[in-house]
Amino acid sequence: MIKSAVILFLSCFLLYLPFSRVPDYFDSETAPGIITKEVSGSKTKIVAVYSEYGKTYKLELDSADYASKIGQKLEIIYELSAPEKAAVKKIWGYWLIPIELAWSFGVFAVLLGIAYATTHRPHPSAIAEQLKSDDAPKKKYQ
Repeated sequence: MIKSAVILFLSCFLLYLPFSRVPDYFDSETAPGIITKEVSGSKTKIVAVYSEYGKTYKLELDSADYASKIGQKLEIIYELSAPEKAAVKKIWGYWLIPIELAWSFGVFAVLLGIAYATTHRPHPSAIAEQLKSDDAPKKKYQ
C-alpha cells in the first residue's frame, strides 16, 4: 500500500509542477540577468537586472544567497504580458518551493497515516463478521 501511494503521489506532484509555476513555464520567456548591488538611501539590495525589448527591469534577490555572486549571470523567466513578474529559473526557488513542498508532503504523510491506521489492525469483531459473511462472489450466469 505504501509503495503504490508514494508512486501515485510523486507522479501527481511531478505532473502538477509545470502547470503551477508563476510565471507560467509554458507561456513565459527567459532572459539573461546580471546580479548587481543597488544602494538607495541606507538600504542595500541585491537585484538581478534584465531587459525586455529595450526596457530594463529589476528582480529583487535574497541577499544571503546572492551577496557573493555579484556580477555573475543568471537566467530570469518572466511573463510577456507583465515582464516585471519574474523569477530566477533554477530548481530551488522556481521548481521546488520550500513551503509548497512542506505542505504537500505533510498532507501526504497525514493521509497515509490515516489510511494505514484504519487498515492495519482491524477490530476482531470486524474480522469475525467478514469470515461469517456469505457474500462470496457469485458467477455471472449461475
